[in-house]
Amino acid sequence: MTMANFLIKNITFPIFAHREGLRGIMQDMRFLEESQFWPLERILELQQSRLRKLMVHAYENTDFYRRRFDDAGFNPYTFRYPDQLEGIPVLTKDQIRENNRAMLAKNFRPDEVHTSQTGGTSGVKMIFYRDNKCLAGKEASLHRFDRWAGWDFGRYMGLVWPAHQDFIGYNTFKSKVRNHFYKRLVIFPAAVMDDASCSDYLGKMRRYLPTMILAFPSPIDELAKYMERNGISDIRVQGIVTTGEPLYDHQRELLSKVFHCDVLDSYRSREAGPMAQECEAHEGMHINAEFLHVDIDRQNLPAWSDGQTGNVIVTDLLNYGMPLIRYDMDDVAVMNGKSCSCGRGLPLIDKIMGRALDVFVTPKGGLVPTIALVMYLVNGAPGLIGQMQIIQDRNDHLTFRMTRDPLPSAEVMDHQKRIVRKLFGEEMRITYEYVDGISRENSGKYMFAKRMVPLPENTWVRP
Repeated sequence: MTMANFLIKNITFPIFAHREGLRGIMQDMRFLEESQFWPLERILELQQSRLRKLMVHAYENTDFYRRRFDDAGFNPYTFRYPDQLEGIPVLTKDQIRENNRAMLAKNFRPDEVHTSQTGGTSGVKMIFYRDNKCLAGKEASLHRFDRWAGWDFGRYMGLVWPAHQDFIGYNTFKSKVRNHFYKRLVIFPAAVMDDASCSDYLGKMRRYLPTMILAFPSPIDELAKYMERNGISDIRVQGIVTTGEPLYDHQRELLSKVFHCDVLDSYRSREAGPMAQECEAHEGMHINAEFLHVDIDRQNLPAWSDGQTGNVIVTDLLNYGMPLIRYDMDDVAVMNGKSCSCGRGLPLIDKIMGRALDVFVTPKGGLVPTIALVMYLVNGAPGLIGQMQIIQDRNDHLTFRMTRDPLPSAEVMDHQKRIVRKLFGEEMRITYEYVDGISRENSGKYMFAKRMVPLPENTWVRP
């Protein structure tokens, strides 16, 4: 560590963090660095204690949860075990939109909470509130995950990020000073990428030498392709953390090869913050269990899913300003009951299967989950393909929108047609559409699958 790194880590970072309301972040960091290696039983005991405290607070200070608990026959004062949470109905985005003010805790002043919103990947944004005190713990959780990829305070971090709203005002003189002495980000606002912008960003990488990169998979995959095409091999980092979109096997392999480092996939959200991330052992994603309770709900899951698969349900143990209790993330995950060889006691998610609503309709009224399309059409393709998006505009028609880098071979197209017949039946038709690039949603995310037709009633899902 250089003297500049030392001064930023121990002086300017804590000063800026304190001024921005992140009081206690360094203490939270020290706690998380220790607690991640606690035995699982001790972590769950802490989680259970924080759950009890949150339940009582929500019941006593919000109109919404008082009604919700009473209607469900749930007594927060006698709550003892996490399994009892199943008696509380799952919280949906629509319910938050409809009950926004009733969910605010009465014992918080207006200046003690702040608003935030989801990215709107599903087309509708959701506004919610957080209390200011919870931000230090969430920021510390992010930094713990970043350190698994080689980052530390005072060192630069590369950021390859397509979401426009995250860069408002970042180029002012004040923000540049703040970045130099505090955040230390080397930013690539990658909503639009071309050779010139890739070259410019790599020049910044050589100048600042970030130790890790945080990125959406699709734009950093494009950056890696640019590097490979041009024989660029001098950019090396200690690790890459991906988030925001599914990370496909071929993307992981290319990133690891081009940047000469390990690639760790993570699961983050605007509502709950950092939820889970891979460590160096790659045996699943460690849940941020000291500050979140994560479970799965199988109620609306199809028969093909096993006992460890379900909708991700999260309870935020930090946000008392507007408690999110049993909140449905609209994601499907596979839980992992094993312990990790890295020695961390944090429980594991085996993998994120995708959005719970990302399913396609067969001509005969069945459903095909998006994860099956990813596994067979992308990871299982017998050759290289570029970026791909599948759109269903009719029950018997799919459009395969594909970039030209490279065009799919005859072998790949034959494989795709066989898979479509296997999953959807002989009636499903395919149209290929070749494009220079695939636009992202307003949230900055690239959507692999887009269903434009309604789901039929009483549907079933094919394995």
